[in-house]
Amino acid sequence: MYRMSDSGLHPDALPETNEPLRIAVRRLRWFKSAFLRFAESTGADLGCTFAVDEARLAAAFLRWLKAIELQKPANKEERRDFFEFAAALMLRELTADMPIRASGPARHADAGSAAAFWPEGYCCTMFCLSVHSAAMAQEFQAVTELDPAIDDLRHWWSFRENALKDASFSSGFLQLLLGHQPNWKMPDVFRARIQDELA
Repeated sequence: MYRMSDSGLHPDALPETNEPLRIAVRRLRWFKSAFLRFAESTGADLGCTFAVDEARLAAAFLRWLKAIELQKPANKEERRDFFEFAAALMLRELTADMPIRASGPARHADAGSAAAFWPEGYCCTMFCLSVHSAAMAQEFQAVTELDPAIDDLRHWWSFRENALKDASFSSGFLQLLLGHQPNWKMPDVFRARIQDELA
């Protein structure tokens, strides 16, 4: 059976690129290829097939690109923090108009796991975390460690319920998985997070 704790991150499932990942991920062609490949790999692991709506995926990508350009900090010292925040914004856009659907239950996943509970949300979350992990390793030689909350189904219940009402909640959820205490009032505003951490 496939459990969350077995999954870890899979930056190796992402396509190779001759460019730095921070640049490649901002190109629709690479992003689309990466997501399709990741969804196929994750579906095989979980024992289900994912159908991807490429028009929705492209729309989510364009919204994400606009969001990171609007919030990109001028201060170079905040660059590393913003790399992480960019992944949180990516998850927000994917959950705002979910571009992926599972054809059936995740047959290989534990019944009490997030992958079985919400395979689409699980796949999108792990994609964002894997892109983040690969970028952090490349840019900062940093190893991404996930918070134990990733194995707690209660957090995933809350994530799904709240993200359906307000996609910005997804940004906070991803920050939580990366070991931060999100600003739940404005989880998708970078300045709000920085101000909280300085306080």
